[in-house]
Amino acid sequence: MSPTAPAAAPPATWDAEVRALEERGRVAFLAGDVDTLHALWSDDLLVNSPLNVVSDKPRVLELLQSGRIRHTRNEVEIERVYRIGDVVVVMGRDRVDGPPHGELMDRRFTNVWQFHDGAWTMIARHAHTVGAAAV
Repeated sequence: MSPTAPAAAPPATWDAEVRALEERGRVAFLAGDVDTLHALWSDDLLVNSPLNVVSDKPRVLELLQSGRIRHTRNEVEIERVYRIGDVVVVMGRDRVDGPPHGELMDRRFTNVWQFHDGAWTMIARHAHTVGAAAV
């Protein structure tokens, strides 16, 4: 009797894949890993940030490299992930610290991912600060 090969793991669903990319991006941002973020983010990425400005990918990476934006803490709660064709929208809340204010901030966020050329890349992000009691 020959041993049977273990069953192959089922392919990741789009939901699991995007959630894993969200986590990878969170960890990369905390580490200031611009190479990973460069790979995860579309060249056309736009970010509407809590700094009340809309920035493109090069500007966000520059702000991160310079330390203007940098967190040592980033706790994320994803509340909803949904897909419309080749686009996935991720919505939730996070709690971060660090520049520019150096204090703990509660935020709401929306990340938008697009499947293009065989990979998911983030194409847009919106984050804004809310009161700690916001639900």
